[in-house]
Amino acid sequence: MSEANSEISALIDVGGLLTIDVASELRKLSLAQLQGPWQLPSELVRRALRDGATQVEVDLGRHRAEVRDNGRGIPETHLEWTGALLDRRRTNEERHSALTALEATGELVLMMLAGLDPTTLQIRSARGGRVVCLAFQRGRTPWMTIDATPESDSTVVVVQHPELDRRRAAEWLGGAARFAPAQVLVDGRAVNVGFLGTFGAHPLEEPLRGRVAIPLEGDTAHAWLLEHGLVTGHVAVPEAPCFEAAVELGDPATTELSAARLREIMQPHVEGLVRQAMGSLLHVARDVAGYPEPARRRLARLVLLAMRRRVLMPSMVKVPVFRAIDTTGERTVDLMTLREEMLRSGPDRMLTALYPDQRPDRHALGEGLVLIADETERSLLSELFGLRFRPPELRDGAHGLLAAWRRMVYGALRGGARAADLIRHPLRQPPLPEERLTPEERHFLHALRSHALGSPRVVSEVHLCEGRGEPRRSADSPPRLLLPRNNPTVRACVHAVARDPAWVYPAWLAVLDGRALPPRSARQRWVVRDSRA
Repeated sequence: MSEANSEISALIDVGGLLTIDVASELRKLSLAQLQGPWQLPSELVRRALRDGATQVEVDLGRHRAEVRDNGRGIPETHLEWTGALLDRRRTNEERHSALTALEATGELVLMMLAGLDPTTLQIRSARGGRVVCLAFQRGRTPWMTIDATPESDSTVVVVQHPELDRRRAAEWLGGAARFAPAQVLVDGRAVNVGFLGTFGAHPLEEPLRGRVAIPLEGDTAHAWLLEHGLVTGHVAVPEAPCFEAAVELGDPATTELSAARLREIMQPHVEGLVRQAMGSLLHVARDVAGYPEPARRRLARLVLLAMRRRVLMPSMVKVPVFRAIDTTGERTVDLMTLREEMLRSGPDRMLTALYPDQRPDRHALGEGLVLIADETERSLLSELFGLRFRPPELRDGAHGLLAAWRRMVYGALRGGARAADLIRHPLRQPPLPEERLTPEERHFLHALRSHALGSPRVVSEVHLCEGRGEPRRSADSPPRLLLPRNNPTVRACVHAVARDPAWVYPAWLAVLDGRALPPRSARQRWVVRDSRA
């Protein structure tokens, strides 16, 4: 039996099989970290940033990339291990030992350079007063040279590969190095542009590392997850007020470049990130006087959203981001001032307010404070504090020529709207009398009307009619609402309100179809129901 085994061992090249396994493992590890060879330049930039480089230059050509940096340089032993992996004439034990050593020291990019089998590779590393060069050409044995000439620490890597696409490499670097802590030049153009379209970035505090900024536009909070200066992952925080953050999660002891791993690391710090982002919002909002009106409206909305999420509430209520006017002129006020003005109105919780397009000089402002706010600000204030709004009285100008002209123009416009409505719907169905409605339909109609008559008036009247068409609003102000009883949406709303009266709020949303906001009383009932659930 032993003689047979010896004969089989003599026929099989065991060392050759092990060599194939090492080469396969090396290529597998390389491909697991990259989407393609065109990603190699970005990983060389990552390594340079990890080693303290303050400037990295990348020149891209046809199937070629050259990366230069002023980092600490690559240790001589690491280059020796890389040469062992490139040299297929080395023994299996030597190559496997080199692979294990590079993996343990986090030199993933050197493993990638060897595992992807480049056409040519040149690495020149100046470190500690010694210059070490490693050169390789496919089909030849790699060689190293060592020079003791004193020189500042630096690294130059030149790699050629038939699948190194210049365009894809440049695009990937432009996105990955956006928040790099050092200057990164790609073909002479800086790509570390940082945050764009924001109020300015602020550094994060421990245990987080990175920067955070409040964007001028957008609704969703984003965090880019960085590993050693390059973007590796991304998460959204949908429940938070809008912000942008670049969070560094790189760990020298970890060698796995995985977006999933970074998201797992980030998860326990999400609440802390939101609080720091809202702290940045407070810092920006205190200088609201220096921003134009669109920026002020943006900050006011974000402050209200932070209040709704109950983040840093004691500080948020003291930020003067709301536009107001009184007899002394226009100024910005905080939520505490608005609350005091509301309390003066008594139990009605009423606040005098104008829309931004209304002229204050046409109104009698009186002694109190008048808020100037758009529909978004009013809706959030109403949701948070149960506020209602009323306009100030118009100045006495009813007998002037301008007022008469305005009444004539408005009357003509209203008449034209009614005529257009009649032309569009010449065969419109009349409202159905209540005795012809089913009990469910009567209940639905009464539920809608019980909320429609509040302040402000969403519609003047609500009726059901025959037909399957879309709900129709008249040209009056406030309009009349006519709901075809066989319309699928109307029928679904009838059944929903019959099962649960609180569903009158979603029903209002459905029948108004974005043309107006549902009554506040309906929303409040829905919120109460949702909180109890």
